[in-house]
Amino acid sequence: MKPAAALLPAVLLVATAAVAQQPAGDPCAVPESVLTIDAHLTRTQSWVKKAGTLPILVVNTAKPNPARGEASYPALLEKELAARLPGRQVTVAVRNLPGATAHEMLPAMDAAVAEQRPALVVWQVGTVDAMRNAGLDGFGAALASGIAQTHARGSDIVIMDMQYSPQTSQLITFQPYVDYVEWVTQNNDVFHFPRYEMMRTWIEEGRVTVGSDSKEDNLKAFTFVHGCVGRLLAQTISAMLDRTAENGQ
Repeated sequence: MKPAAALLPAVLLVATAAVAQQPAGDPCAVPESVLTIDAHLTRTQSWVKKAGTLPILVVNTAKPNPARGEASYPALLEKELAARLPGRQVTVAVRNLPGATAHEMLPAMDAAVAEQRPALVVWQVGTVDAMRNAGLDGFGAALASGIAQTHARGSDIVIMDMQYSPQTSQLITFQPYVDYVEWVTQNNDVFHFPRYEMMRTWIEEGRVTVGSDSKEDNLKAFTFVHGCVGRLLAQTISAMLDRTAENGQ
């Protein structure tokens, strides 16, 4: 399932609706060319309407870090969405699969979705595949399989790509995997949350510095990135729910 070059936009260049603009001077703000809405959350909207709850499952390849749990984007996503959806119970659970490629994540992710029955899955993927230089066709096939199996369980899915830093990007070729995430999600009507390009924007504009030798600086960077990702992801999910409801889906 190798896409032609013409079908590989850099990041979300084709969009149907823009995320609401951030206030002037907001350090988390990114251009519309980076963060836009081009998908619906039909299953999630139906769940929220019927059950009055919004259970979310985040699946990632990070190692659990309880010391930073409250500052991590899943915890902040839960708080932000709860504030945006008054009267709705929002819960965000996390399934960590350290060191797993997209293909290796599939069985555990499917089991977690079957057990926890989330309305929405946020699948954070691509870092390990890029680190191992995994074949792009196999990576794309795993993404498509993960989307299909999650939809078959009755859950929506959002794909979040990898983090960006100048240091690691000099050693690991991430961009082809970012492009493949965009291509596969567009072809499956699934939202691609572009963390890689968002972080590149923040770093290149000097809003945050990553890769410091200072523990204090690294904690500041972690807090900034996770705070912005949690807030923008919550804003995006809320906007997609509104868009789905407006379209009667």
